[in-house]
Amino acid sequence: MTGTVRLRPPDAGQALATVGLTAGRITALVDEGKAHGPRYLVGSLASGFGNARSDVDVHVLVDGLEQPVGSRLHHVGDTTVDVELFPAQWPAREVARLSGVPVADLPFGRVALDPAVRGSQRRWLCRWVHAVPLDAGTGALFSEEEVRALLPAIVRQALDRALVDTAVALLADRATQEGADGWTAQASGYLWNRAARGVLEVHCRAAGDVTTGEKWLPARVRRLGLPLPDPGPPADGGAGLLARLAWTPSGVLEAVRVRPAEGLRRADLAGRGFLVNRHDRLFTEWLEAEGPLARVLGEHSPGRLLDAFRRAQLDLVADPDVVRGRLQP
Repeated sequence: MTGTVRLRPPDAGQALATVGLTAGRITALVDEGKAHGPRYLVGSLASGFGNARSDVDVHVLVDGLEQPVGSRLHHVGDTTVDVELFPAQWPAREVARLSGVPVADLPFGRVALDPAVRGSQRRWLCRWVHAVPLDAGTGALFSEEEVRALLPAIVRQALDRALVDTAVALLADRATQEGADGWTAQASGYLWNRAARGVLEVHCRAAGDVTTGEKWLPARVRRLGLPLPDPGPPADGGAGLLARLAWTPSGVLEAVRVRPAEGLRRADLAGRGFLVNRHDRLFTEWLEAEGPLARVLGEHSPGRLLDAFRRAQLDLVADPDVVRGRLQP
């Protein structure tokens, strides 16, 4: 199994020098808002990235707070400082919760057997892994042992997304081969590049780099020395790319499910029935399908399915039971 890299974060002063500020200036700014509690620099600067135009992101852990409060925007010269408040008990709560999630050891790292981190949770949880204390007397937000307990669930969230992105790329390949309207090798190549980024994201997280923000992925990959997949549609139908996740194309088609899109509703206007999607777009015709993608592909063409996904009539999701079965030894 690939070992987890404990990336050494910069100290707050070093990180803030990138934007011409000091830890003292930021803590004074936070004090003006009467936010009391341990204060941490998070985001790209805390992860060792960022540039002179980066925002400064600060999280404050406040006793007695039940829900997050944010964002409080401040400006120091041309630099935006974003301060968010979080319940002080949340870090320990998440460690306790995620420590109990069973994991599988894969060639690239440890993965939770069950999904345990939602998209909204991922944002702040990932930032806390790389958080840098702003005050000299404040310790690290998570210990190395606690980070090890958190990573498998964070990796699983990326794995599920990578499986869905790869499924879309596989569909695009088939649609292109069948000459479906609007689907070209260029479109397929774009989707394969997106799938490759998803695979790299999984490997970065498994190695201990969970920096948020897709724009930092190339820098993270270089820092970890990960090999880059070839761009564009793979000649082997994605087998090599998926092997980096210990998956196969046929396995992805079984593990990803088609279901009615979230937020759908029916409407009757002037005696006609319409389907309304989550973007409030109305349709007089739509596709209804549900089940494993491998089976649904036997009922509908890949081009028709892709159109339904693009129109938010159908969604693709990783089936947690199938993924768990595949991850278990």
